[in-house]
Amino acid sequence: MTRLRLFASLAVLIAAFAIPASVFAHPASEGEGYCQFPDGTLTAGHCSASDHARGGHDTHIPPLPGIPPPSGPGGSPPTSGPGGNPPPPPTSNPPPPPSGNSPGGSGSGGGSNTAPVYTGIDCHITHAARPAQICSVTGGLQYWFIGADGSAQPGPFLPDSPRIERWEGTNPMTGKSVVIDYVVEGEKTLLRVSTYYPDNEYDTNKPYVFTLDPGHNVKYISW
Repeated sequence: MTRLRLFASLAVLIAAFAIPASVFAHPASEGEGYCQFPDGTLTAGHCSASDHARGGHDTHIPPLPGIPPPSGPGGSPPTSGPGGNPPPPPTSNPPPPPSGNSPGGSGSGGGSNTAPVYTGIDCHITHAARPAQICSVTGGLQYWFIGADGSAQPGPFLPDSPRIERWEGTNPMTGKSVVIDYVVEGEKTLLRVSTYYPDNEYDTNKPYVFTLDPGHNVKYISW
C-alpha cells in the first residue's frame, strides 16, 4: 500500500515537469503576468515550479497611464508673464505740447510746438540796447523778449497766415508791457511793436516803438 502511494506521488511530479514550458513563460505585455522574485527582479510570464521554489510569485503590472507632454512649467503655458509671452507694452498717448511761445500774453500765439533758440540770424532790430527783437523764421516772425543784460527769451510766434491782429503781454525779464498789432500806412500794412526800455537810474518807462513793413524794413517811432 505504501509503495502504491509512493508511485502515485512520483507520477504526479513527473506529470508536472512534463507540462510545456510555454504554458508558464508566455510573453507579457502591459497588464499581463510577470514573475517577481524576493529581490524585486521581474521575468516575463508566469512563475514556473522552479521559480516558485526560489520564492517567486506571479504578479501583474498595470498599464502605464497616458501622460501628455507638458506644455509649460506646471501645466498649461502661461499667456503672459514669466515663462510665456511677455505682456504687451502699455499704450500711451501723451498730450501734445502746448502751441505758441507767448508767456504772459493774450491773443493766439500759434506756431511751433518746440521752444525756439535765439541765434541772432535773420533778425531785424539793430539797436544795441533794444528791449525787443523780431527774427524771420519759417512760416512767419518770432518775437523775442530782451532783458537789460541783453539775454533773450522767446515771445509769441507771429504766423504769416492767419495773421494775429493783436497780442498783449509782458516782458518777463523787465516787467514792461508789450503790445503787437498792425497799422496801415498808405498801401502797406505794417507790424507795430509798442513796449518800454528797462528802467535805469536815468529813465523810467521810456517807450520803445517801431514798425516793420512786409520787406522787413524797420521804422523807429520812439526810442
